[in-house]
Amino acid sequence: MKEEAIIKNISKHIQLNDEERQYFLSILHYKKLERGKVLLKYGEIAKSQYFVIDGCLRNYSIDEDGKEHVIAFAPANWWVSDLYSYITETPSEHTIDALIPTEVFEIMKWDMDKVFDKIPKFERFFRILFQNSMVNQMRRIKQGMSVPAEERYKEFIKQYPDIFQHIPLKHIASYLGISPEFLSKIRNKIAHS
Repeated sequence: MKEEAIIKNISKHIQLNDEERQYFLSILHYKKLERGKVLLKYGEIAKSQYFVIDGCLRNYSIDEDGKEHVIAFAPANWWVSDLYSYITETPSEHTIDALIPTEVFEIMKWDMDKVFDKIPKFERFFRILFQNSMVNQMRRIKQGMSVPAEERYKEFIKQYPDIFQHIPLKHIASYLGISPEFLSKIRNKIAHS
């Protein structure tokens, strides 16, 4: 049952009784996405958060020169949105799409606001998610400034053990802030060491 995955994820931080669980499940919108399907386009306002049931999403931006910059990947059991756009209700500077066939639950912002009113402990759950997201982003920025590319790649493999083999090298290289050619050299070095 697909709902079990999201309930298990939530249960890491809060416990729901049967009535709360049923109410929360009633606001979820299931979506099945083909590879390449866009959930959020650059310039749109993020009005939802997504929980990945299976598959993998990519959150990225494109600079003035047309170069992609992968901000994050969201494999199974991860949450994703453009939080800045979602919170400020301003146009997104990111695009979120499916790297592989992916299944998600979507939660619309207005439904989330109702959940916060009806089940206040969800505010704790999402506060923890947002805090963890902020910590991960700060760690990623620090790594990008001070950690060699090979170590960043090894950390990437640890962080995304179930998906790194399914993601095209160009997207991993973009996430790491290096060229695909340099990433190939790193992979060859690691494979032969």
